[in-house]
This record gives sequence, C-alpha cells and structure tokens, in this order.
Amino acid sequence: MMQVVATKMKFSILSSGVLALIATLIIWSSYFVALRSGAQSSLTSFDMALLRFIFPAILLSPVLYRSRGKIYQLKKRYLLGIMVGAGLPFYLLSVIASGNVQAVIGSLLVPGVAPVFVTVLAVCFYRERLAKRRVAGLGTVLLGISLLMAENYSAQSSSALFGSLLYLLAAACWAVYTVSVKLAKLSSLEIAALLNISAATGLLVVAPLGVFETNLKVVAWQQILPQLVVMGIFCGLVAVITYGHAINKLGAEMSACWGAMTPVLVAILAFVILKESLQITTIAAMLLITVGGVCANFKLK
Repeated sequence: MMQVVATKMKFSILSSGVLALIATLIIWSSYFVALRSGAQSSLTSFDMALLRFIFPAILLSPVLYRSRGKIYQLKKRYLLGIMVGAGLPFYLLSVIASGNVQAVIGSLLVPGVAPVFVTVLAVCFYRERLAKRRVAGLGTVLLGISLLMAENYSAQSSSALFGSLLYLLAAACWAVYTVSVKLAKLSSLEIAALLNISAATGLLVVAPLGVFETNLKVVAWQQILPQLVVMGIFCGLVAVITYGHAINKLGAEMSACWGAMTPVLVAILAFVILKESLQITTIAAMLLITVGGVCANFKLK
C-alpha cells in the first residue's frame, strides 16, 4: 500500500514538473518573438528592460522581504549566478542581439545551446562523468552552431555575426542561472523576486544618469502593451516560477534538455507573426542543435 502511495506521489511530482516545463517552453517561444518585435519598434533596449522587470519587481517585493534572511545566508556565487544569468545582463544581451538576427536564431543560440554549457559546468565543476552519449550530443550541437555561424559569416553581415555572438553569451549566462537555481534551492517565487528586483534596482540606479535613451513617452501604447504583457507578466513572473519549479522537480539538465525544443515553436510563431522565413541551412542547424541538446542531456532510466 505504501509503495503504491509513494509511486503516485512521485508521478504527481514529475507531472507537475512536466506541466511547468511545457508552460515555460510556450512562454519562451513568445519571448523571442516579442524580443524581435520590440527591436523592430520605436522602443529602446532600456525601455524594453523597464517593461520586463519593473512590474514583476513591484509585485514580488513582499516575497523578497519575507525571505531576506534565507537569501542572505546563501552562497554569494549562487545569488550572483541567478541575478546575472537571467537578470539584467542576460536580458540586455538578448535585446541587443535580437535587433541583428531573426527570432529563430535567438531561440537556437539560447535554450538550444544552453544544455551544452550546463553539461560543461556539470563536468568541469561538479565532476560528472561525460558519457559517450553526451560527447555525441555535444558534438552534434557544436556542428549546428558552426553551420549557423558560417551562414551568418558568409552573408557578409557583421551585424548578424555580432548578434549571434551576443546570443551565445546569453546562452552561457542562462546555463549559469540554471545550475545556480538548482543549487540555491530557493522557491520559484523567491527566485523570481531576487532576479526581478535586482534588475529593476539596477535600472532605477542608472535611469537618472541619462546614459540610456528612452522613448516611452512618445511610443504608442499598442507597442508598449504587448511587451508589458509578454515580457513583464509572462516572462518576468510566470516563466521564472514555472522554470524554477521544473528545475526543482525534474533537474537542471532535463529542464535544459527540453528547452532545446524551443526553436521549433519559435520558427512557427516567427513565420506566422513576423513573416520570417527560414533558410535551408538554418533548418539544418535547428535539427542538429535540437537533437544534439536532447542527446547530450536526456537520461534513460
């Protein structure tokens, strides 16, 4: 009887993790399309960052206050990994990159490549064994990245190559965030509060300096509202909570693995909403990166 109950509880935990991960993938797909759309609007990078972080920060401030003791006791490298890995540095890298390349490129070079960096961190810092399956998966992903970078380079577009490199840096940040979340053992709400409030604080500190340009006063609300809803509410609040829950229930590597499915969803949304078509080489790179990411991190029980 007890064994049946334990089995049901385990299944329930896994189910909640899977559902949270599915919700996260849908929001991530919208994220890259919204990034590209925002980059093509009159909004500046600073404007988009404000819309992304301010609202969730205000909403989650009581959570941070209640958990301040617990958060203060954590190792500082985990806190830094969360704040940098998915906070303001990660977002600014993504925003600047999105103005130079298609939405699907971003989805390939962030959730698609992040599993590679997660595996590298696990092997280098936590002495996990690198199985042959992982070697094959990593090699496949690197082949896909090389194909994608070669396409951008052969197009003789310095901006496309620059955008791709920024997205690779963002992928490294996201991998650090994924591992930090797993090791910090904070709740999903605490993670969301920490990264949103730290990013919002940074924005408010630099705002009076006039370093960054802003067009919020002159941009039509039709451009502002979608960014606020997708970025501020879904990405800034809902996805942080669902991804944190997925990591805690399924593990960092499994969560990053299924994040590699994002490019397929982004390609569909970008085609429908932004009218972006895909080159043959981009499709080939998508297949290589997705299959390689799954192969490198998926564990057979």
